[in-house]
Amino acid sequence: MAAGVAVISVRLKGERTAMVVASEVPVVDDEGRVMAVRCPAAGCGALVDLVDGRIDRHLMLGRECLTSGVPVIVGED
Repeated sequence: MAAGVAVISVRLKGERTAMVVASEVPVVDDEGRVMAVRCPAAGCGALVDLVDGRIDRHLMLGRECLTSGVPVIVGED
């Protein structure tokens, strides 16, 4: 089941905030709550769980991905 568009706000130290729209719709449960999104980091693309509205910690090429812990805002198409 899928709905909406995942918009991911990323702000790395010393940089402006970048808004990224995920290429795939998020995974939602039976009540419409977003459970997982595809990581938008270049070269990653892992399907990761959301924990308290943030991308769960995950690895990319053996190191923690920079988007781990980034807040996710789900909007409509």
